[in-house]
Amino acid sequence: MASFVYPLILIISFLFLMKKGDETESNFPLKIIGYFILGSFAFKINQISLPLGFVVYLLFFFPKLNEDVKRKAAVFGVLTFLLTFWSIPFVIEKWENRPTYIDHQLGSVYTMNFQKEYELVKKQIRFNKMEIKLEDFRVNYNKDGRITEIGWQLRGQNGSGYNLYQISYNFSKNKYIVTYNQVDNWLQYNRLIGADHFFETLILLDIKDITHNKGDFSSYGIQSTGERTNYEMKNKNHFVILNREIKLLDDEKLPVEGYYISTYAIKKTGEVKDKRGNITQESFEGTEASDYLFDVEYVVE
Repeated sequence: MASFVYPLILIISFLFLMKKGDETESNFPLKIIGYFILGSFAFKINQISLPLGFVVYLLFFFPKLNEDVKRKAAVFGVLTFLLTFWSIPFVIEKWENRPTYIDHQLGSVYTMNFQKEYELVKKQIRFNKMEIKLEDFRVNYNKDGRITEIGWQLRGQNGSGYNLYQISYNFSKNKYIVTYNQVDNWLQYNRLIGADHFFETLILLDIKDITHNKGDFSSYGIQSTGERTNYEMKNKNHFVILNREIKLLDDEKLPVEGYYISTYAIKKTGEVKDKRGNITQESFEGTEASDYLFDVEYVVE
């Protein structure tokens, strides 16, 4: 849009200022255009455009003929600079990055099909056939299955940059909220799991049975970084998912490389009360953690 606005304003400013010249001057039309271009000349420092041309005009240009007209041409130029380099890009960015809201009523975590939840969100995102990677999946829920937090992040490479989508859920409005951003670099992108594959694997877990086996706690969680990693955490419960089956992974077979999904209970470890007995601060920690690994490669030491 900026490439269209700039020549349009230049033409309008030229036609307007040509009528304002009150002193005869050779090459007056070209000088009007020159002062406009000078006023709009930009210099980039760390991806920030600065109006260097207008500063040069103020410091070094002191025309003797048609001074008022040339000053207006330079001012029109710098105003065009502000419009095309700052205002329009800012508005476009805000429009493109506006949140997407998806009306949806969450059910119990015990009956939820996470793959369908993902597909619901995916339909609202324009990835243009890009490979979609997942990062930082998380779900917190109570013993009765009521979800208290759910969210994840999706990544897609777009040319030399990356499209980033943050998915969260607003419980008061019963809506998924999808926010968008774009960055130039994402170092761990190649180590992230494909989002489709992640959710196909996640639905293999029996959340109700996993929760029951952890014991009686007020809340529980499921999370995954989505990043392929070297896994060597011994003396805890870990399983491997292979051919849609879940089997115990012995410590003797560690370390391994792969993706994993963590499930855990959350227990209260302390609280602080005020003089009236009201709880002002609580502390929690994860316990009874179990990790489910997949796409595992055994590391030979």
